[in-house]
Parts: sequence; C-alpha cells; structure tokens
Amino acid sequence: MRIAAVQFHIDHKDKEVDWSRAEEFMGKAAKQNVDLIVFPEYFIGGPGKHMVEKTAPKVAVNRFSALAKKYEMDIVPGTLTERDPSDGHVYNTAYYIDKSGKVLLSYRKVHLWHPERQYMKKGEDGFSTVKNRFGIEIGLCICWDIAFSEVFRELAIKRKAQLIIAPAYWSLDDGGELAIAQDPLSEAKMLNSISTARCFENGIVFVLCNPANESDVERKQPFGNMAGRTQITVPFKGPVAHCDHEREEMIVADVDIKSLTDDAEEVYKVRKDWDEGLVYGGFANCGKPSKI
Repeated sequence: MRIAAVQFHIDHKDKEVDWSRAEEFMGKAAKQNVDLIVFPEYFIGGPGKHMVEKTAPKVAVNRFSALAKKYEMDIVPGTLTERDPSDGHVYNTAYYIDKSGKVLLSYRKVHLWHPERQYMKKGEDGFSTVKNRFGIEIGLCICWDIAFSEVFRELAIKRKAQLIIAPAYWSLDDGGELAIAQDPLSEAKMLNSISTARCFENGIVFVLCNPANESDVERKQPFGNMAGRTQITVPFKGPVAHCDHEREEMIVADVDIKSLTDDAEEVYKVRKDWDEGLVYGGFANCGKPSKI
C-alpha cells in the first residue's frame, strides 16, 4: 500500500478553509497514486467544547465519502466531534472510509485527554478491526490511546490488526510546566518513542498523524504548540517516513504490510507466545476478556 499522512495546519477560525485544503492534499496524493490518506485528529475546525454544536457529523462523513470516491483513495479523516442523538452524549470519533465512499470502520475514543473529559464521554464499544480492499486488517485508535500498550495488545494480538492508525492532536505543551521544565521537547520525544515501541512490540505497521504549527517561529495555535512528529513506522526499520519537526508536510511511503508483519511474527513470534499463554498477563493465560 502507498500511504500518505498529512501533518496539517488547522485553521481554527474557518472550517471551510480546512475542507478546501484537505481536498488540495488529496489531489496531490492522487497524483502520487496514494491508496490511503490520513489526517490528524480534529483537523476540521480544531477541538474544544465550542465545536460540539457546530459539527454536523453525518454531513461531514458524507462529504469525506464523496472525496474518497472523487480521488479514488481510502481515507482516515482525522476525527469528528459527534453528539449521539440516542443518548445525548458527545464522542470523539474516527472513521476508515474506502475509495468507494463506504465507511468500513468507526471508533469512539476510549482514553480521553484530561480536558476532553469535561464535555465528552468515552467510547463504550471498545476496539475493533476490519479488512480493507487490500486484505489488510485495520485498527483505529486516537491520540492519548497510544499511551496505553493494552490498546495495541487488544488490536494487534486479540483482533489481529496489521495496520493501526492513530489521528492525534498532541501539543508540545500537553505535559504542562513540569514536563517543559524537564525538556521543552519532551512531548515530541514521547511521540517518537511510543510510535517505535508500539510498532516493534506488536509487529504491526503504525501510522501516527498529528497537526502542524503555523511555522517553526510563530506558533499561533490556540490549543498549544503542536508537536508534529507525524510518522509511518514499520517493523525492523522503524520510521520510513517521518516529520521530525512541527511544519506542515505530507509524507508518503510504500509499505508492504503483509510481508513486514508476517516476517516480524516469523522472527519474534510475539502473537504466538501471547496466543499460547507464554506471556505474563496475556489474554490466553489470564482467562479474562478485556473490560474495554
């Protein structure tokens, strides 16, 4: 698969600008014969309680489906802030839409970042996977989910995901004064470290897509200085495409997902050991289903 991930600069004042620029990137990706394009969390309009009433999820999903069909590529359109009419709660939701415009997979964020908990409800449906048109088992998670290795055990070991995609909205300021005092780039280092660890410890291909700042000099994002570090990480090699900065950029990589994940399992046999109960606390030997 040829995968693109867009480290996108979000216009927090005008969603139509974001829509227009998203389509520009899809046009550029189409010229490079991209099969799947990924955008960051909240990339249409940004996050915050003020976005809840402004978001029309079904309209947005339909619009993304139309773009997927127009440019003939699969898309993970970041996330949408949705109010569920059945329970009245607000959720942060990611989608995998194939090139026919069909929604193959949706996921509601389970591990909410602390400010989100004031106005959002965590997803209660847990984690699931789906096969895409290439026969690859796909899993979704969102931002703070990646801090927990259990999420990847659920997706990769229990549900056999080969490709896990995480739209994020992660800033250099998320750790607050304590983290910044230790190292101003601590959040960037965390993203780089987690991406490689989750990929290697599970034998999966991992795509992290995070927003850009306006520039390296003047960071004008209202929700903090975006950490960037969008990357496509694969077994054996680590990041094969990487924005090791905060600028806007689209990265593209050709990834033989089946070969990489099969070879990783052949060498390290991580899934086999989990399945056979040879790993401390594994699903097989603890006898307890996931509570998520």
